Amino acid sequence: MTANAREKILLYILIAIVLIVFMTPIYLIVVSSLKPSALMFSRPPTFIFTPTLQHYYDLFTMRPFHLQILNSLIVALGSTAFSLVVGSLAAYAISRIKSRWINDVSFWILSMRMFPPIAVVVPYYIIFKSIGLLDTPLALIIVYSTFNIPLTVWLMKGFFDEVPEALEEAAQVDGHGVIATFWYVTLPLTAPGLAVAAVFCFIFSWNEFLFALMLTGSKAQTVTIAVMSFWSSDAVQWGRIMAGSFVVLIPGVIFVLTCQRWLVKGLTMGSVKG
Repeated sequence: MTANAREKILLYILIAIVLIVFMTPIYLIVVSSLKPSALMFSRPPTFIFTPTLQHYYDLFTMRPFHLQILNSLIVALGSTAFSLVVGSLAAYAISRIKSRWINDVSFWILSMRMFPPIAVVVPYYIIFKSIGLLDTPLALIIVYSTFNIPLTVWLMKGFFDEVPEALEEAAQVDGHGVIATFWYVTLPLTAPGLAVAAVFCFIFSWNEFLFALMLTGSKAQTVTIAVMSFWSSDAVQWGRIMAGSFVVLIPGVIFVLTCQRWLVKGLTMGSVKG
């Protein structure tokens, strides 16, 4: 056996191990969501059974689960869109402005991402309660954007640095203004970076738990809190928890697949530039 063949076999083994590690939890979630409650904790475990959709039926009929999914989509998409707009503009300015203070400004923006959520959740609660935004999707969009914008700025800055300024100067010579040059020339060249930033922002906003727990109630409750509500001191409804967990996975997968065209390229370009 040649050295090249051994390397390929080792690579396939490592890929198989990684797939097993990452896919096993998803497999268990799917199987448990389709398993009848009577077989959920059978000993020995039962892997051959008649699938049932009862847990999914209970999930969408006994609770306003579809409204909580809608709340999560509004919050995640709203925060992602706002963070991309503000973060891209800020990153472009930082990339193009030549000043000795610009690195300090960049680090200050990044430091906003370093705050532990538990340290700021109480001040956010007091602020939103005083201005009447408590238990609204807008409150979560604002909070999530404060964490997503610094990440977007630092991701996008690397991509803007790679766009030659000569292209922008040529566009301006042709009569384009600064905004038109940014929109029609620079931004399309950084589409992979936008895809990477969008995926990270969406996943963070969709999966976030602490702020959604503290800042929402019955009106703006998100899907992560809804799944947690099936766990109580009286009983743990594992079937609904697993069904809800699988439903929660779907939007993130769809969003990543939608951005897949630019995602792989983006992960290997400006985001890793030193």
